[in-house]
Amino acid sequence: MSTIDKLIEKMKRQPNGIRFQELARVLEYNGYVMKTKTRNFT
Repeated sequence: MSTIDKLIEKMKRQPNGIRFQELARVLEYNGYVMKTKTRNFT
């Protein structure tokens, strides 16, 4: 079982016990791209 599969199983068992980094890893594996939010300080 791969780490992604383990994270998905953890999400199913404990939806409230997931870190943002774990969620981001699964989403990036599925093709999503994280964008940084830029702030415009003028």
